[in-house]
Amino acid sequence: MKMTSRKGNSRFDLKEYKMIVKSKRSQMKIQVLENHRFSVPQSSKGQMKIQEMAFMLLAVVILFALAGMFFLAILYNDLINSANSLEKEKAISTAVNLANTPEFSCGETLCIDEDKLLVMQNRKDYDEFWPVASLVVTKISNDKEKIECNEKNYPNCNYFKVYDKGITNVEGVETFVSLCRKDKINEYIYNKCELGRVLVGFEKKQPE
Repeated sequence: MKMTSRKGNSRFDLKEYKMIVKSKRSQMKIQVLENHRFSVPQSSKGQMKIQEMAFMLLAVVILFALAGMFFLAILYNDLINSANSLEKEKAISTAVNLANTPEFSCGETLCIDEDKLLVMQNRKDYDEFWPVASLVVTKISNDKEKIECNEKNYPNCNYFKVYDKGITNVEGVETFVSLCRKDKINEYIYNKCELGRVLVGFEKKQPE
């Protein structure tokens, strides 16, 4: 009887041990599955790193693009300023040399012949000759009203519109000259001279 009881107890203990081992294994499997639910797979981590690198590269490209646009804007403004300076130099040269050209000179230094001005104004043949936007010669007088000279009112006028290209955005430079014309008193012909001003306009370019 004792032997059978020991054998019976040993069988019971063995079965109970196996059941305990199985239950612990099942608990471990459940814990492992639960941990897998909350852990990030390795493939997802790799995708996140790739996305982070893509965003960083995109940010770097945008930064360099903005820097390039800023540099081009500065370079463009410098080119505009250089072009305006060149046009201004042309206008100054035209204003200074106008009195010395055969088409306008009265034979003296810084002297313009009014009779020649009357003939030369609005001449289409000289449109390509003038490297400026406009050219006006005025008499310095106390007259409040501006009267453009033409064949009908000359010499009772006070300014000559020699050339106008029709540009609205114009900046001007000026120089002073003598305006002389032939006049007659009691059958005596002489040169009547007045103080005048040459106004030369050039196109001022604006940044777009």
